[in-house]
Amino acid sequence: MSKALDLSHIYSLRNNFTVIGLTGQIGSGCSEVAEQLVKGFNKKDFEDPCKIGLDKEKEVFKHNSFRKYRIIYNYASINFKSYAKINYKCVLVMFLLKYSFDDFIDFLEPKGELSIALEDLFKKLKTTGAEPNFNIEISELQTLKESFNILSEKYNNIKFQSIDLYTFYFTSDFQPFCEKFLAALKKNSRIKRNKLFQIISLNLRKSGEPYKFSEPLADKAFTIVGLINDIIISHEIFMKEMPKEGQSNEKRTQIVIDDLRNPIEIMFFRQRYAAFYTVAINREDDSRQDALSNKYSTPDTKEIREAFWKEEYKGGEDDEFYKANISACIQQADIHISFLSKKEVDEQNKKLEKQISDLTKSEKQVNDNSSPYFSWKEQLLKYISLISHPGLIPPSPEERCMQMAYTAKHNSGCISRHVGAAITDENYSIKAVGWNTTPEGLVPCVLRCAHDLINPQIYSDKKAFTPYEYEYVREEEYESETEPKFRNELIGKFEKPIEQNIEILKGRNVCFCFKDIRNSFSKDGKNQVHTRSLHAEENAFLQLAKYGGNGIQKGKLFTTASPCELCAKKAVQLGINVIYYIDPYPGISMQHIISASSNEIKVRLFNGAIGNAYHWLYDPMMPYKDELTLLLGNEFDDYATQQKKDADKYKIDADKIREVSNEKDFKIAELEQRIKKLEKR
Repeated sequence: MSKALDLSHIYSLRNNFTVIGLTGQIGSGCSEVAEQLVKGFNKKDFEDPCKIGLDKEKEVFKHNSFRKYRIIYNYASINFKSYAKINYKCVLVMFLLKYSFDDFIDFLEPKGELSIALEDLFKKLKTTGAEPNFNIEISELQTLKESFNILSEKYNNIKFQSIDLYTFYFTSDFQPFCEKFLAALKKNSRIKRNKLFQIISLNLRKSGEPYKFSEPLADKAFTIVGLINDIIISHEIFMKEMPKEGQSNEKRTQIVIDDLRNPIEIMFFRQRYAAFYTVAINREDDSRQDALSNKYSTPDTKEIREAFWKEEYKGGEDDEFYKANISACIQQADIHISFLSKKEVDEQNKKLEKQISDLTKSEKQVNDNSSPYFSWKEQLLKYISLISHPGLIPPSPEERCMQMAYTAKHNSGCISRHVGAAITDENYSIKAVGWNTTPEGLVPCVLRCAHDLINPQIYSDKKAFTPYEYEYVREEEYESETEPKFRNELIGKFEKPIEQNIEILKGRNVCFCFKDIRNSFSKDGKNQVHTRSLHAEENAFLQLAKYGGNGIQKGKLFTTASPCELCAKKAVQLGINVIYYIDPYPGISMQHIISASSNEIKVRLFNGAIGNAYHWLYDPMMPYKDELTLLLGNEFDDYATQQKKDADKYKIDADKIREVSNEKDFKIAELEQRIKKLEKR
């Protein structure tokens, strides 16, 4: 047996530095997840695997997923250490401390662009009880003026990326002050406070200053996350320089950011840290609305709340990179957690177990062999453990199939949104994949160039466009046309902007969305029928029809966005049993089609790791057998190897005996020579 080897150092890079950025819709559960990460592992917070997954009568786990959870639970009970939390709103408060208290009060006064934004939110919706000003809050804030000024002086004397910044953020009076400050601002209306901080964050991403309304400057886009990054670095410096005495754990920098709502800011961290993970917390709308109902009260009516949430979720126009866009953040996430309570999980798992037990009674019942449900805490435990120790368990079948859909979406030729889909039979065997792009034979939008329509030349890419797109009317004849011409409209929207911005385009291809241009002048208004692309699910379904197959009755559909009405109807018609999705697609397909069908389709929010994270979390650093051999110090030789080792041992023993015998003979001969010499004397 060899000496056991501690492998902690090999995993130290992963364990000693990790940054998790949470994202999700308001009320999805980001704050609860952040608090659990701060607490670390506690047996009271996590279900015992044997209690939830073991069938004691049959003495067997009900599903392999529970066996995986037992491995995760045992590992996490020792290795899941507390994370330090960086609150996004608190970081915004730090920017306010760069200025005086009076500057902040002046910003809140009912005047200027802040008031205009608030009026747009409240007055336009004709709500009652809410005023577009902060008069009540200003009175409440006056009690914090002295604390504000003291902290402001401290903050403005800080040396950034140093222990000073760590001390200020994590251990000074800043956090208690921040809690009181934020509470004072929501005294009259939580939505009003959230709108205020939305405006402050927009200003910081556009101008680099919280109170300055300006045109967006690209070099200011990372203003907020730049400060968050400084705090992370200060934490790492503190951990490295902190004396060993009194340290209960390793010098870990484990950070959770609560929460990120801008995709550009996620990209910032992704480019800097290999150990950065975006974790999306997803929650069914009904459950999310119930959770929010207690937090928001008059004057925050349902109408005004939903208007603000929709604005945060959908984001701005394509060029408004500085705005929140939760939908885009969710699409970029590495890990998805479905926020389910223990009660919700128990209800869903009972339904699954009943379907299996009823299968023997009636063959008409559809057997859903999907993996069981787990609460958000149990899901979190899984991914925290895999971040620390990749390959601890293999992926779930749902992760494996969604990874196919996620990979497929990158084939998309759409310039607005990439969506992928995968279709499996009831046993998770892939039958087709699809992505949103143009039908075969039509050139995808991303590969077309507006130059070819603006200035057609002999060598232009004419085949990439349709006769409808090429049709053109001279300017002097245009007004007499009853139907505007597409090419005329495109030239009007693209020709001058291209000429004026040729330098900042820096060689980028200028493509365009046909649907957007067509809808901008068509009398029938916004019409989805003008899209050139097939939807991802539609494309996958057509692959089955085009190339043949055995059908997908009782099968499963995996899609990175929940299906629209058109695709939902096709899923029902084809006999899909379960739909897994990541990001909800706007529309009424769930209520109007899927839940209305007599062939009930179960719809499940996906939870799991996808994209690069799928490889980061499931690709082990070494084969697990080799790891255990090193940890335990034991070896297992086959019989032939054992026999060879025994033979080699006997040979070594024989050689030793021979060496000893030879040594004795040599000494005897030497003594005999000496005796002969003595006799001659």
